Amino acid sequence: MTSNAPDIHSQYIAKLRTQSKTTGDGPPSNALPCPYCPHQNRIFQGVDQLLHHAKIEHAHLLHRDESQIRQQVETDVLRLKAATDQSSEATFGGGSTPDITSLSLAESAKSHSSPYSGKKRPAAEPDHQARRSKDIPHPAMPERTQPMLPDSRLYDPPRQGSKGSGALYRSTPEPSSEWSVEANRSQLQSSQPQVPTPHRGSTPQSFATKPHQASSQPRQPSLIELQRYDSRYPSLLLQPDSRPISQEQLASEVKSIYAGLTMVETKCIHVDRAQASAVPDTDDPNSRLGSDHWQALIALHRTLLHEHHDFFLASQHPSASPALRRLASKYSMPARMWKHGIHSFLELLRRRLPESIDYMLAFIYLAYQMMALLYETVPAFEDTWIECLGDLGRYRMAIEDEDIRDRDTWAGVAKSWYSKAADKNPSVGRLYHHLAILARPNALQQLYFYSRSLTCVKPFPSARESILTLLDPILGRPTTSYSHALPIDTSFIQAHGVLFEKHSPEMFEDAKFTFQSQLDNHIGRVTAKWKEQGMYIAVTNIAGLFDYGAKDSTLRLILEYHEKELKKGQPASRSSSPAEDDSSKPSHPADQESTMTISESDIPSRLEILAKDFTFSRAYLLTTSTLSLVLRRIGDKNVLPHVHVLLSFLYSFASITYVAHLVDDAPWAEIVAFLNTLLKSERPEQPMSGPIFPEDQSDNQPLPEDYMMRGQIWSQWYFPENWFAREHDEEERYLEPPSTIKSRTERILHLGYHIAGLGRWISYDQTSHVFSVANPKAA
Repeated sequence: MTSNAPDIHSQYIAKLRTQSKTTGDGPPSNALPCPYCPHQNRIFQGVDQLLHHAKIEHAHLLHRDESQIRQQVETDVLRLKAATDQSSEATFGGGSTPDITSLSLAESAKSHSSPYSGKKRPAAEPDHQARRSKDIPHPAMPERTQPMLPDSRLYDPPRQGSKGSGALYRSTPEPSSEWSVEANRSQLQSSQPQVPTPHRGSTPQSFATKPHQASSQPRQPSLIELQRYDSRYPSLLLQPDSRPISQEQLASEVKSIYAGLTMVETKCIHVDRAQASAVPDTDDPNSRLGSDHWQALIALHRTLLHEHHDFFLASQHPSASPALRRLASKYSMPARMWKHGIHSFLELLRRRLPESIDYMLAFIYLAYQMMALLYETVPAFEDTWIECLGDLGRYRMAIEDEDIRDRDTWAGVAKSWYSKAADKNPSVGRLYHHLAILARPNALQQLYFYSRSLTCVKPFPSARESILTLLDPILGRPTTSYSHALPIDTSFIQAHGVLFEKHSPEMFEDAKFTFQSQLDNHIGRVTAKWKEQGMYIAVTNIAGLFDYGAKDSTLRLILEYHEKELKKGQPASRSSSPAEDDSSKPSHPADQESTMTISESDIPSRLEILAKDFTFSRAYLLTTSTLSLVLRRIGDKNVLPHVHVLLSFLYSFASITYVAHLVDDAPWAEIVAFLNTLLKSERPEQPMSGPIFPEDQSDNQPLPEDYMMRGQIWSQWYFPENWFAREHDEEERYLEPPSTIKSRTERILHLGYHIAGLGRWISYDQTSHVFSVANPKAA
């Protein structure tokens, strides 16, 4: 028993005594309950008070005659009290009331079974399928629905065997432990006036009179009010008080969960490796796994997922310390959850198809639900959960062979998750590789995503292997990937296939001629659809200049060196963010950044070699000649996105000293003619000064091509730092209202004005408002 138990004991006795007194104007009897209230918990000190209450609250239950209302209320009260007395006698027995002061509540606690006694309930069955997420006290959330814990100001019998049991998670409701009772007691006592504890031998009567001596103190609530109700809201059950939690309890719980998690994880690793090493024999029926075996494997991995869920809830609890929150990242818990809890088992199920199809479907749905739950409850690793949800959607799409509508639905689900992940981390090439796989059978879009994956700030080198499935025609393999592709798209992909595989120049010239001979008619035929196709072609052509993500790409090494030089004078790089550097994400061996570097003294020699390189020279020719053909369609608004992407690239290279000379051979004459026509039609006689991205325009939003350029190795200095903070919704960003055309035109003209400001290739006359070629070589 705690030190203030006699104090609470005396208050308990005084409360029972004072409740039996009457102070109203009614008859000298006990307080009158309302016979019409649903819970019968309204107590009144006289008939007049009860009658007034009944007329207001229960008028529909009373007689219309005013003279009979009082008689009806008194009759109903007597009937209710008689029923209550009979119920009490049946429950507690007849006879006089025993002397409460002579009773020992401690002894009665031993003889009666109470829901709050120290005896613990039997442990829940180890059925992890029916197991709910474990209950962690949350300061802003109510506890689970369970009997109200006794108030700390009432007597609380000692708990048996509660020392050291700091379990915060229970599959069944349990009585409060010592730490929660003590914490609640100290919290309640700190908010109330302190009452002195009686000395040994003092009588409860003398101590019980002390609270009534201070008339300034507020009225003490009744026992019922203390436990469940508030007198201001008599018909409402109040929300239980949240239980505080200490850092020691959280740390102890995390350690306990982690110990069990590692045991289950080790078992999963052992079982998955054993099953993977056993090669199934389709002809031998004994090599197939039985239904009970599959169910046991699913139950084992489900247990591991539940353990991870409990670990994240405890370690990322709002009351957890920063050190406790860092544990999940320190031990790579999200990556371990995906690798050992989901991915390895999915691969095992995939190798056992078609016999494992039903079990694979069941486990995919189970894992998807768990990831969705973590996405909602553990936002610290939101990027990881989004990508895992996309992977699960892609697995579900891949095994759907019967219903094409289900396959398309799950492909859309996976694409939406990957797009959301790419928006959060636009410089991670792995995400665009996933989108490229989902882009089938759109061959042009697929090539764009592969190219973008290889030219990101953090490229995904494995995409070089995946892109081979798209380049089969130039390698002499079947052309099934092109069954839905247009002839112009096929010739464009063949041209890049020649560059990727470094085939003969004759094959490249044939493919380039076929593509460009159809380009003008194709733009005029598809009209607005070429806005998107033009962006795909522009980004893909630029990827050829970087040798499609090759590790020894000269341009990439030079741009990386330029980025390092910029970082020396800046406290932090604008192109990186904490979310992109999160080590908790599931890693891939191909995600590692290139270790190759270049020094400033090596740049001239590397550029000389680059000028003679087959891939770079032909890719540069394909890029500039395609742009030249597009610029000749003066007045066509559908070519503006393609022109904007290429002008952004030229401006980025023109601003870097090491590679500025590489844009000398750009079609500057066609660019000048295009800018002048655009200037006269859109901005006649208006000055061109001002930034490329004006900050004073609140309605200035990113353009559709901005989303396709961001994250690239060459565009990381082009956009302002917070440009995409005002981004559109994913479904609205590619819409083309009239304001988009105006914003795009303004952007292109400002790009031309800033390129002219460099004074090397083109110039701009402020008086006549005309662009002209400044570089004789370009003319």
